[in-house]
Amino acid sequence: MIRLTLASLLLYTATTSPTWAAHRSSAEFIFDSGQPEYNQAYEKARKVIASDIHDNQFLAGAGWAQVWTRDSSYSIDLALNLIQPELSKSTLLHIKQDVPGIGECWAQDSCGHFGGWPGLTDAIVGATGAWSLYQATGDLDFLKQAYTRTVNSLQRAEKDAYIEKTGLFGGCASFMESNSGYPLKYANTHTLLAKTSALSTNALYYHGYVVAAKMAEVLGHDPEPFLDKAEALKDAINENFWQEDKGYYGYFIDENQHLIPQMEGLGEALAILYGIADEDRAAKILHSTPTTPLGFPCLWPQFPEYSTYAGRQEYFYYHDGMIWPFVQGYWGWAAAKNKDVTTFGQELEKMLKLSQKNDTFMEYYHPQDGKPDGSQDQLWSASGYLGMVYHGLFGITFESDGIHFSPVVPSQFHHLTLQKVKYRDAILSITIQGNGSHLEAFILNGKKQDRPFLPSTLKGNQTVEITLR
Repeated sequence: MIRLTLASLLLYTATTSPTWAAHRSSAEFIFDSGQPEYNQAYEKARKVIASDIHDNQFLAGAGWAQVWTRDSSYSIDLALNLIQPELSKSTLLHIKQDVPGIGECWAQDSCGHFGGWPGLTDAIVGATGAWSLYQATGDLDFLKQAYTRTVNSLQRAEKDAYIEKTGLFGGCASFMESNSGYPLKYANTHTLLAKTSALSTNALYYHGYVVAAKMAEVLGHDPEPFLDKAEALKDAINENFWQEDKGYYGYFIDENQHLIPQMEGLGEALAILYGIADEDRAAKILHSTPTTPLGFPCLWPQFPEYSTYAGRQEYFYYHDGMIWPFVQGYWGWAAAKNKDVTTFGQELEKMLKLSQKNDTFMEYYHPQDGKPDGSQDQLWSASGYLGMVYHGLFGITFESDGIHFSPVVPSQFHHLTLQKVKYRDAILSITIQGNGSHLEAFILNGKKQDRPFLPSTLKGNQTVEITLR
């Protein structure tokens, strides 16, 4: 494993006993889909997340008993901002580093194959986790700290990672920080990798600028400089990565400004979710991007040089086209955002089947046979499943002043409930009747509403009833 240390294993073993897990278990956020297997996967995901809590922070998993910027931020964005807001806050406040001449930034994770900054440049993902947490909580004191880190992190990237010729940021694709995620010539060569530009990392920087603008507006600062840079980066992404003949974006721009045409799963999903892809392109991506019968891969096609890695001739390895559940969670969320009920339903079912391979959510799974691999009790894998429930099935979209609902419910479901949902000062009971994505009625506390929106100012028990057809 690339990030594992003996000290981290000892820490994890000492802090995830049954007593700890029982202490952190909760009767909140009760999910019933009418389908026992989906309910069981939901409870499994909750238990995995509970096992990853130590010292008021989230660890990445059984094999990664550390606090990581990307693992934490993606998990918070997918689900933990709703179900564990206080722990999300304490975790995000922990992942910082002081950069000389700039100040406090989001901490850049490092790895064994490509080192750290500037080969790895995806620390800006902290802004994504932080903004999603603010939207869920309205915590202005936290937002002020997050804003400073986000602005500083953007300045660091503009100074060290910006490639003027393309208008893109250089560095490894987000979380794909192993040799197996790149052609063999990049193996253990972070200086060469830093000259490339990946779809997912640039999508994160685009979102970082957008988030900085939104934070600035809330805090009374000028958002326009961030919006201008966001728009320029969006144009550069579409100009450099889009493949009209394939109907999806390419993986990365190499050191010679040539596009490597593989699809990158996380990048495709983020391009849809962040609005980098317009409506027409989003539909093409969802229908054209290669997937597998067992789940959505992190890149495809695989790089053949890793097919016999470590002597395992029957399997490819780690980042080389494996199915990572958190990536699948984002892909499902992207499909739901686009109201693609079929794609969302297929990927949710695939996620369910992977979760049934053993008694935990693993780090990744092999696309050839679904074999579980990597770390057990993986935080972002469990969060990926919960994200498909919260943002897909229930269509929860956080806004600064409330929750917008836009459920996407596949045909196998007819009655969904989510109870004892803590949202700011309210406790929500949510029921969905029917399936599809067309909203027929949205009823709040017995009164039909003009739009599917729940204000953040509500307090106490609130009943939400949604009918689809």
